[in-house]
Amino acid sequence: MKNLLLLFLLVPFIAFAQENESFMFKAKVKHGSILIGGNISGFAYKTTDNLFTANGVQEDGRKIQANLQSKNGYFIMNDFAVGLNLNLFHESTKVTSDPEQEPFRETYFMGGPFVRYYLDNGVFGEAGASVGKHNFSDGFQSNLLEGTVGVGYAFFFNEKFSIEPLLLFRYFRQTKDDHTYSSFGPMIGVGFQSYLLRKRANVIKIGL
Repeated sequence: MKNLLLLFLLVPFIAFAQENESFMFKAKVKHGSILIGGNISGFAYKTTDNLFTANGVQEDGRKIQANLQSKNGYFIMNDFAVGLNLNLFHESTKVTSDPEQEPFRETYFMGGPFVRYYLDNGVFGEAGASVGKHNFSDGFQSNLLEGTVGVGYAFFFNEKFSIEPLLLFRYFRQTKDDHTYSSFGPMIGVGFQSYLLRKRANVIKIGL
């Protein structure tokens, strides 16, 4: 009777362990899989400013901002992906308290290749480079250059999707004629990626 009661109490834990095993996949990614990720954000709001205006005169305005980031790749061999990283930012500011003033717009676009290599434990290395333009509506333009290298971890919570904390070292340079602004340092982030056509690890290893 005691053994039967003990077995009854252990059934939920045994079932959970079996269920949990079904989605704990190793991070091996099959050749031919497709990596898709990115985000879109934006906002629109009214502004009131008497902090940075001449003589403290209140200036009312309207600001709209949109940002698109995309990171997509293809696994040309097992665990090794090459892809394209895109970043588009646009901001428009209109001073509503001065109808004669034209809206001020700022746009930058950057794009370039990246590579990733995954280990079986989910750790991956990533390196990338991007170039682009920074434009203002008053005619000012500058050239942008960015390079990144770092490591991350792909936590697969099911077969196709992962949450990925990432530590990168980033070099950024903005140039206009003979003037240059540059920066270098660490950057921490968290991404969300989908892996289309990804197979279970035990299926992949059969072909290795």
